[in-house]
Amino acid sequence: MNKLVQLSLFALLLVAVFDPADLITHAKVPLFSLVWIIILVDAVISRKGRYGIPPNLLLYTLVFAVLLPLISIFIYILRGGMMEGYNGFKYLKAYLFLTLCIPLAIKRIDLIRPLSMILSALSLATLVVYAITLNDDALRSQLWLLGDTYGIFGLGNRSYATLSYELVYFHTSPLMVVAVAYFCYHSLHSRGRARLWNVLLLLLNVCGMLLSGTRNNMIIGLLMPLMVIAWYKGTRVRLTVFATLIVVMFVGLASGVVQAMLSTDDDSNAIKLLHFHDYMAMFSNWPTLLFGQGLGASFFSTAWGTRVSVTELTYLEFLRNYGLILASIYYVLLLYPLRKLGNQETRADHYLFLGYVGYLYLCAANPLLVSSTGMLVLAIVLFKTFCRSWPDPLQLYQQI
Repeated sequence: MNKLVQLSLFALLLVAVFDPADLITHAKVPLFSLVWIIILVDAVISRKGRYGIPPNLLLYTLVFAVLLPLISIFIYILRGGMMEGYNGFKYLKAYLFLTLCIPLAIKRIDLIRPLSMILSALSLATLVVYAITLNDDALRSQLWLLGDTYGIFGLGNRSYATLSYELVYFHTSPLMVVAVAYFCYHSLHSRGRARLWNVLLLLLNVCGMLLSGTRNNMIIGLLMPLMVIAWYKGTRVRLTVFATLIVVMFVGLASGVVQAMLSTDDDSNAIKLLHFHDYMAMFSNWPTLLFGQGLGASFFSTAWGTRVSVTELTYLEFLRNYGLILASIYYVLLLYPLRKLGNQETRADHYLFLGYVGYLYLCAANPLLVSSTGMLVLAIVLFKTFCRSWPDPLQLYQQI
């Protein structure tokens, strides 16, 4: 049963990373259901090989994935929301993927390495697509159409002052920050051939984030290895890292690249600013500010000229959907795993929580966090947060 659960979870990770919109395989829900079916069957036929579930993990999952979304949907209905074209239940389905942290806890399955290897394959795919399309505009156009149709990736180019480049943006590329943190940590704590492979995989994932082309991906792709190194090394290394960052910042400012990236003339920045103004207008209504419009509620986007139910400004979306009261709970829940950074007993896992910091930053301007793929990654983080010191199955079985 353990192998079946592991294989099902691995397949689900593969689909979540390479087919996030689920338009090709249509396998997310079947694989999600399969994992739970196996767990339930195993619970009926065997009492061995199962761990206890931390009560705090159950409470966290219930509040985050079930209770708060249902309250928000109820608020939407109370506020007279129309059910035609309503997306709230679709988003609720995505939240339910967080419940997979329970099978992970029951079977003590650590998915960090499998996820990091799958993300390395994503980075490799980024490099391959970039290489074969670099000087072939016809192939680039065809692949762009394919990636856009199935919601997998996009191709384009960007220019900031003296910096111009082509990009290959897989929609799940922000997740590469987890692989960067993982392989950086293991590069520091391995020897011989294992270290060589870890360094190569680290470089591969950093390149994947750089070639994805978004400013945040590029910044975090370069910053995350420095954060992990500084965290695990001494004061001298930390000062060196800090000095390096200061030099890089001054070079960027001198070249005009940083100013261009922050300019309001940039299309991406302009869209975000327009969305921000839309949010501020909505929050001027006190019931919306306090209680939200409800999960899945839509509004007219000035930037896009149409009604939308989600934007890239994820944390303002929490506030719009849930209101100040419930959104504050979500903010606390999202930050809760970071308390492990202050626990020396979990120091070996601190790289993951540093990667999680980078992931939360990337999700500030990316709706990936509240998708089924994002919930699956959060489930993996929660497993590490709650289950490190829970009793092993043999001890639990002997007590029973």
